[in-house]
Amino acid sequence: MRGVVRIGELEVALPAQALERVVPWPDRLAAHPSPVPWLLGLFELGGQPLPLVDGHGLLGVPPVERERRIAVIRQGGGRFGLAIDNVVDILRLPADAIVQLQGAPGRLLGQVHLRPESGRLVHLLDLEALAALPGFEVSADVPHAHRQGASAGKDGERLYLLFECDGRRLCLDAAVVQELVDRPQLAPSEFASDSCRHQVQLRGQTLPVLELSALLGLTTPAHSRREQLLVLAAGDQGQYRVAFGFERLLGMWRRDPAQCAPLLGFGLEQPELLCGVFSAADGETAIVIDHLVLGCQAAAVAYARIYRTDRDLLQEERRQVRRQPCLTFLAELLFAVPLEQVAEVLPLPSRYLRLGQRDPRLLGVMEVRGQQITLVCLRTLAGAQRVESGPGDQVIVVEGQRQRLGFVVQRVEAIEAFTDLRADALARSWQLPGEGGAMPAQRAQSWVGVSTGGNSRQATLIDLGALVQRLERQARQAVPEPGLATI
Repeated sequence: MRGVVRIGELEVALPAQALERVVPWPDRLAAHPSPVPWLLGLFELGGQPLPLVDGHGLLGVPPVERERRIAVIRQGGGRFGLAIDNVVDILRLPADAIVQLQGAPGRLLGQVHLRPESGRLVHLLDLEALAALPGFEVSADVPHAHRQGASAGKDGERLYLLFECDGRRLCLDAAVVQELVDRPQLAPSEFASDSCRHQVQLRGQTLPVLELSALLGLTTPAHSRREQLLVLAAGDQGQYRVAFGFERLLGMWRRDPAQCAPLLGFGLEQPELLCGVFSAADGETAIVIDHLVLGCQAAAVAYARIYRTDRDLLQEERRQVRRQPCLTFLAELLFAVPLEQVAEVLPLPSRYLRLGQRDPRLLGVMEVRGQQITLVCLRTLAGAQRVESGPGDQVIVVEGQRQRLGFVVQRVEAIEAFTDLRADALARSWQLPGEGGAMPAQRAQSWVGVSTGGNSRQATLIDLGALVQRLERQARQAVPEPGLATI
């Protein structure tokens, strides 16, 4: 399980066992001499100074104009703070859902996860690689003798999801959250009641969206917003899936369950659903939900049975994607490239070095973690007229023999699977105009089938690895610009 945070335009996943909590930006930062520019200084947390790492500077992404927060992370026997923009959600990522990208060892973002149905891309931050960087520091844990009085039961701590629902601060064990959905497309429930007013489609499966406050026996406003959903297991064996709506995700807490202050139970409609209350050092409190009792609550089980949510569509989808994975993306046409050729996928920054060349295929150079990447417009390379880069454009980075090249595309669609890919498919893939790629009959040879979640479609196969090598060879020799006479 991993906590996902936003740093600039990137979604970055952190190991849940290393993520202690997310705290507001401090009122004061103390200066701290450091040879690296991404160490902002020291901040105080619970009477202990912690180094603060600038997530934007570390990952080479431009900062955004919004209030930042700090993710407190445990690493190597100590703690440090990572400056982030906000918390996104929590993901369960089995090994077969994580893709290892090509590149040199020791990279911070060498693994990714891409949701096939939405094209959502999540980068996995390698904390071991971060700790190996020159200049990285942590604040050592307080010695055990001093820690016992202040934080007994540290080994029993668990990560809790903190969120707001109908104006109340609630939390539950993050390990039981199967999925978090941002801005869901809700539809009226076909079996509406005070306990369930909406339903939602998630990867072809219809889930009931239950009213959490109603099930907990808490007062519910007449009109409430449901900006996010959390999906939990239901049933005595966890065989069903149900969704609960809430307003916003506040963060994550690491707490010892033994420190949960129990409620008296007097006057509560559903006392068995409420474990108690957690309090924070800043005076904030949150009601702790018993997820096991909630999943077995009569209304939750009844709606789960009505909607027949016991099919494991996630596992079915992963079995589909496991074979011959590819990355599909849009660059005027829908293309598919073998996933093993992709080193990285990044958003096109609003600011990069524009070289001002007359050849519209060459856009410029962007810097990523100290390395210069040449940007090539794939649409123009394919013969389109001069096109303007859009705010949603993305960069597919591919390793060459001498350097990395970034192909700018309109958007990355999904990680999918080739269907019946021929052994000689790459030799018959899309070619540059003038090299056999312009004739419709030859273009048809490059069409391949791709599928995800049981849905199939057609895409144009492209060999980006071979294309990078060709562009590198062209760079070594004088190539006249198209349309210009040689003098």
